[in-house]
Amino acid sequence: MGIESSRYLARLQTDPRYRSVLPDLAPTAQVLVAGYHAAFSTPPRPGASIGVFPGIHPGVARAGVAVVMALVRIEYATHVTVDEDGGSRDIWQRQLFDRLPSGYGWRLLPAQLDERGRWVVARGNLAASGLQALLPRSVSIQVPGAPVAVAVHDLDPHTGRRWPW
Repeated sequence: MGIESSRYLARLQTDPRYRSVLPDLAPTAQVLVAGYHAAFSTPPRPGASIGVFPGIHPGVARAGVAVVMALVRIEYATHVTVDEDGGSRDIWQRQLFDRLPSGYGWRLLPAQLDERGRWVVARGNLAASGLQALLPRSVSIQVPGAPVAVAVHDLDPHTGRRWPW
């Protein structure tokens, strides 16, 4: 299957909040959304497995035609130890502090094949790049509840370079 015919291509655009400081992308800028990962509390670590969408094959990555990414949902919560009646227990609490994220967060993270040929979250601690991906309907069908526009996290905050390095 060629990347041009993939139904999981997401179109990139500059996030509207950053249009005054970032250049516009070419109208053909795209990434391939290869799969999905659900995380709890924090973003997934590099090497975390991705649930691959039907029809995505390792040959797509080897062709090197587009950047391959994973849709990630993070359910935000904070680990808290509660003292009650002389004992303590651990719980996860939502919206503990005003400034912390709460609910669900969505992002695209780069994906790569590991040594066994499985799709995983790529290496590196990546920051939001000021870009958004407009997800196609085929991705929303695979991941119910996914938003239409998702922040792309493909920027190395130390070097300012975008994935792939």
